Formats: sequence, structure tokens, C-alpha cells
Amino acid sequence: MRQTFEIDGVLVNPKLRKYFDSTPNDKRSQKEINEFWRKPYIIIEELEQETWEEHYHRLKTTPCSFTDEQIGTKEQYLKRLEAEKSNWLEAWHSGFRYNLRCLDGGAWDRSTNHGFYATLEEAVTAAKQKKGINKFIKVSLKEMTGSLGGAKWS
Repeated sequence: MRQTFEIDGVLVNPKLRKYFDSTPNDKRSQKEINEFWRKPYIIIEELEQETWEEHYHRLKTTPCSFTDEQIGTKEQYLKRLEAEKSNWLEAWHSGFRYNLRCLDGGAWDRSTNHGFYATLEEAVTAAKQKKGINKFIKVSLKEMTGSLGGAKWS
């Protein structure tokens, strides 16, 4: 996990608890709702690639249990990694992408993806355009779950 910091009121790389993005919104604690509801944040991402050994071992073990034929050769895998890296760098020239997310009811069990940006500045600008970014919004669990049917920025 990268270091957490804040730019112009926008949290970057917040420390999220395990399963943050696989928890029904109505099962979240009031503390989590107060901390994240309608408060956009940015996650800095970079391409992560498995070594051939990691890849092979993962696919050979349960639950995958692939055959060698299904896994392919080391050469095929390395060629695919190079293409993946080339595509990533073509899209994200710096090697990083900036994922704008917000826990806002756009999904019932995770934060909403509000886009990928090529620079941190673009992501911060987009986050600040969301209404309420500089407001401290206190929301009760009842209010939050009542708004899930079509949550809108207001």
C-alpha cells in the first residue's frame, strides 16, 4: 500500500479495511459511512505482473488446477507480459493511473469507479468537481441505505 496523503481536500491512497469493496453498504459501520460516504478519493495504481514461477504455481494449484497445456509455455507467457506492459504504458505514459472512486451508492456493495486518469492533477480536479467535496457530511445508516435506489450527488 502506498502512503496516504491529501491534496486540496481529496484523499489519495486512503487506508481501506480488508473487504472495503465487497461489503454491502447497509452493513457498513457508522464510522465508515461518516468517513467515506460521498467523499471521492483516488487510488494510485501501477501495472503489477507475476513472474513465470508465480503464474505457473497459481494456475497449477487448487482451485485452478490447470494442466501444463492450459497454462502454456514460459515463452508464451513472457510474450503476453511484454504486450500487456506495452499496452499499459501506451495508455498510462507515466506508468501510473489514477482511479477516482467514491462510496456513494452507485454500487450496493463497493465504492463506485468514477474513472481513470493519466495524471494526479486530472484526478484531483475531477474529484473536486463532485458536489460536497469540501463539506463534512454526517449521514446516518438509515439515511444512507434509503438513498441507495438512485443515489445522486446533491
